[in-house]
Amino acid sequence: AEKLVLCLVILLVTLWFTREPGFVPGWGSLFNIEDKKFVSNATVVMFITVLMFIIPSNRRRLKGWVWNKATEAEPGSDSGERKDHRSGRLLDWKEVQRKLPWNVVLLLGGGFALAKGCEVSGLHLWLGRQLLPLENLPPWSMVALLCLVISIFTECSSNAGTATLFLPILASMAVLIKLNPLYILIPGTVSNSFAFMLPVATPPNAIIFSYSHLRVTDMVKAGFVLKVIGVVSVTVAINTWGRAMFHLDTFPTWANITDS
Repeated sequence: AEKLVLCLVILLVTLWFTREPGFVPGWGSLFNIEDKKFVSNATVVMFITVLMFIIPSNRRRLKGWVWNKATEAEPGSDSGERKDHRSGRLLDWKEVQRKLPWNVVLLLGGGFALAKGCEVSGLHLWLGRQLLPLENLPPWSMVALLCLVISIFTECSSNAGTATLFLPILASMAVLIKLNPLYILIPGTVSNSFAFMLPVATPPNAIIFSYSHLRVTDMVKAGFVLKVIGVVSVTVAINTWGRAMFHLDTFPTWANITDS
């Protein structure tokens, strides 16, 4: 069974890399209709999962593909648990129901749904209008405030969703106030990863919360300290060596859209 699972993992990674390799058309292009993509990485995962529900778990069943209820327990395995494994496949639904952390799935799914809802409802446009008065602040304080806002917002949404929501807004605002967009986008992107306080923030947070018997208050206390340190560090870095490295004191020509 272990060798079969290893083969499926290798197949999974191979399908991921060959779906859209970038330099040549991948196998995923066979399922594209009118520039609409019907195959994603999640499709590959579901395909491998279905195979695990079908493929028998050892060589004897692989030959006959028939379940023998009188099978003895394998060495090193729990006989009671083996008796409950009636399907004889690599994976069965009872095992999924018993071991899959459904609370983690709901937490992450809720975060992605929240990010999509903000995009569809127009909340990102409203937030952009609310951020325009920040041009009256000194640049360093504006960066610190934006980093704090993004790092707090990313606690309730996925990192990808937060970046999709805020970065276009910040780029447009920087162009309007004639400020180098990198001066805002770089710290904003880094602050997008400061999700330390809530389980829903990132998959690692959700996994730790599910298996380590932590309370939300425990994560908030430790995560708040890390968040403050991160925001201060990014603000100091972008206003010191970041200015010299990225030439942030000048407005780049590629950001000047008035001529076009």
